[in-house]
Amino acid sequence: MKRSDGRAERDDRDTYWVLRKDQLSCLASPVRMDIVDHLVGRGPMSIKQLAASMGRQPSSIYYHMNMLVKADLVVEAGSQVSNRRAEVLYETISPRMRLQKALSDPANHETIDRTVGAISRQAHRDFVQGLSHPRAQLEGDERNLGFFRLINRPSPESLREINGYIERIAEILWEERDMEQPLIAFAWTLTPLHEKAVSGDD
Repeated sequence: MKRSDGRAERDDRDTYWVLRKDQLSCLASPVRMDIVDHLVGRGPMSIKQLAASMGRQPSSIYYHMNMLVKADLVVEAGSQVSNRRAEVLYETISPRMRLQKALSDPANHETIDRTVGAISRQAHRDFVQGLSHPRAQLEGDERNLGFFRLINRPSPESLREINGYIERIAEILWEERDMEQPLIAFAWTLTPLHEKAVSGDD
């Protein structure tokens, strides 16, 4: 199904909302979150391919892959032959994996807190890696390396607009897969801040 702008209409059946507590706990790990993100971004891969994509040794991700499979977040997706040996291919259970709805249950907050910490640590590692990437673009319309933080007081209308842009960015990243381009990572947080009283004497 096509939208008016020519893009394919997103099917909600392609989105898996992570709500199970065991699955949320499983993803509160930078390595397991990175495995899921790489599989979403690149499609089915063997352990060997996945390790190369992540810049790790295969032995360092077997345990984490087993955890993801046991939690029903990753499944086997066939096999391929490499150097005359059969290799199992893995993929996520859905093209889109999302955790946002889990925030509505206060019982999940501690686990989500660990997950956001894992994402933030991974985002920092990604950025450090990007600083030395030979294809890093620092300026212009095709910039793929940058950072941003801003504190302000947006109106409800502006928040709706901001969230619309965030959803659109996610859709673009899920839909596009130009294998000639380098992988990029995109992470964000949006949160209200507690304010301390400001003394007029300061």
